[in-house]
Amino acid sequence: MQFSLNFDDKLPISAQIGMAQADENANEKWRHIFDACVLAAAKKKQEITSDDVLTELERLPNAPSTHNLAAIGPAMKRAQEMGILKATGRVERSKRPGKNGNLHSIWFSNYFAPF
Repeated sequence: MQFSLNFDDKLPISAQIGMAQADENANEKWRHIFDACVLAAAKKKQEITSDDVLTELERLPNAPSTHNLAAIGPAMKRAQEMGILKATGRVERSKRPGKNGNLHSIWFSNYFAPF
Protein backbone atom coordinates (compact mmCIF):
# COMPACT_ATOMS: atom_id res chain seq x y z
CA MET A 1 0.00 0.00 0.00
CA GLN A 2 1.39 3.38 -0.97
CA PHE A 3 0.21 6.60 0.63
CA SER A 4 1.66 9.63 2.30
CA LEU A 5 1.35 10.60 5.93
CA ASN A 6 0.85 14.18 7.02
CA PHE A 7 2.59 14.71 10.34
CA ASP A 8 1.16 18.24 10.56
CA ASP A 9 -2.40 17.01 10.12
CA LYS A 10 -4.95 17.11 12.93
CA LEU A 11 -5.65 13.43 12.41
CA PRO A 12 -3.50 10.95 14.30
CA ILE A 13 -1.24 8.77 12.18
CA SER A 14 -3.37 5.72 13.02
CA ALA A 15 -6.46 7.46 11.60
CA GLN A 16 -4.58 8.45 8.45
CA ILE A 17 -3.46 4.85 7.98
CA GLY A 18 -7.02 3.61 8.49
CA MET A 19 -8.40 6.12 5.99
CA ALA A 20 -5.76 5.16 3.42
CA GLN A 21 -6.58 1.47 3.88
CA ALA A 22 -10.34 2.11 3.54
CA ASP A 23 -9.75 4.09 0.35
CA GLU A 24 -7.41 1.45 -1.04
CA ASN A 25 -9.98 -1.30 -0.43
CA ALA A 26 -12.97 0.63 -1.80
CA ASN A 27 -14.62 -0.48 -5.01
CA GLU A 28 -12.86 1.48 -7.78
CA LYS A 29 -16.09 2.21 -9.69
CA TRP A 30 -17.71 3.42 -6.44
CA ARG A 31 -14.74 5.77 -5.81
CA HIS A 32 -15.04 7.38 -9.24
CA ILE A 33 -18.80 7.82 -9.06
CA PHE A 34 -18.65 9.04 -5.45
CA ASP A 35 -16.12 11.68 -6.53
CA ALA A 36 -18.58 12.83 -9.22
CA CYS A 37 -21.36 12.95 -6.62
CA VAL A 38 -19.19 15.16 -4.40
CA LEU A 39 -18.90 17.62 -7.28
CA ALA A 40 -22.65 17.41 -7.99
CA ALA A 41 -23.47 18.17 -4.34
CA ALA A 42 -20.87 20.96 -4.25
CA LYS A 43 -22.52 22.64 -7.23
CA LYS A 44 -25.91 22.66 -5.47
CA LYS A 45 -25.06 23.83 -1.95
CA GLN A 46 -22.56 26.28 -0.49
CA GLU A 47 -21.84 23.93 2.41
CA ILE A 48 -22.14 20.16 2.24
CA THR A 49 -21.57 17.07 4.33
CA SER A 50 -21.16 13.46 3.29
CA ASP A 51 -24.94 13.11 3.79
CA ASP A 52 -25.45 15.41 0.80
CA VAL A 53 -23.10 13.31 -1.30
CA LEU A 54 -24.86 10.09 -0.32
CA THR A 55 -28.14 11.69 -1.39
CA GLU A 56 -26.61 12.37 -4.83
CA LEU A 57 -25.32 8.79 -5.02
CA GLU A 58 -28.74 7.37 -4.15
CA ARG A 59 -30.34 9.34 -7.01
CA LEU A 60 -28.34 7.34 -9.54
CA PRO A 61 -29.87 4.25 -11.10
CA ASN A 62 -27.82 1.15 -10.30
CA ALA A 63 -25.33 3.10 -8.22
CA PRO A 64 -22.32 0.99 -7.25
CA SER A 65 -21.61 0.22 -3.63
CA THR A 66 -18.52 -0.49 -1.63
CA HIS A 67 -18.05 -2.89 1.23
CA ASN A 68 -17.16 -0.25 3.83
CA LEU A 69 -18.46 3.31 3.94
CA ALA A 70 -15.33 4.31 5.85
CA ALA A 71 -14.09 5.16 2.35
CA ILE A 72 -16.29 8.28 2.43
CA GLY A 73 -13.84 10.21 4.61
CA PRO A 74 -10.90 9.72 2.24
CA ALA A 75 -13.15 10.68 -0.70
CA MET A 76 -14.07 13.97 0.96
CA LYS A 77 -10.38 14.66 1.69
CA ARG A 78 -9.59 13.84 -1.95
CA ALA A 79 -12.18 16.43 -3.02
CA GLN A 80 -10.40 18.95 -0.80
CA GLU A 81 -7.07 18.11 -2.42
CA MET A 82 -8.69 18.60 -5.87
CA GLY A 83 -9.95 22.04 -4.82
CA ILE A 84 -13.63 21.15 -4.89
CA LEU A 85 -14.12 21.53 -1.14
CA LYS A 86 -12.56 23.50 1.67
CA ALA A 87 -12.72 22.42 5.31
CA THR A 88 -14.75 24.70 7.56
CA GLY A 89 -13.57 23.14 10.82
CA ARG A 90 -17.21 22.63 11.80
CA VAL A 91 -19.24 19.45 12.21
CA GLU A 92 -22.89 18.52 12.41
CA ARG A 93 -24.78 15.39 13.30
CA SER A 94 -26.03 13.19 10.50
CA LYS A 95 -29.75 13.41 9.84
CA ARG A 96 -29.87 10.16 7.91
CA PRO A 97 -31.72 7.21 9.42
CA GLY A 98 -29.33 4.50 10.54
CA LYS A 99 -26.39 6.87 10.98
CA ASN A 100 -27.16 7.33 14.70
CA GLY A 101 -26.34 11.02 14.60
CA ASN A 102 -22.69 10.46 13.68
CA LEU A 103 -20.65 13.63 13.41
CA HIS A 104 -19.85 14.75 9.86
CA SER A 105 -17.48 17.48 8.76
CA ILE A 106 -19.06 20.47 7.07
CA TRP A 107 -17.28 21.41 3.86
CA PHE A 108 -17.39 24.72 1.97
CA SER A 109 -17.99 24.31 -1.76
CA ASN A 110 -15.64 26.05 -4.17
CA TYR A 111 -18.05 25.16 -7.00
CA PHE A 112 -21.39 26.37 -5.65
CA ALA A 113 -23.48 27.95 -8.41
CA PRO A 114 -26.74 29.32 -6.98
CA PHE A 115 -28.59 29.53 -10.31
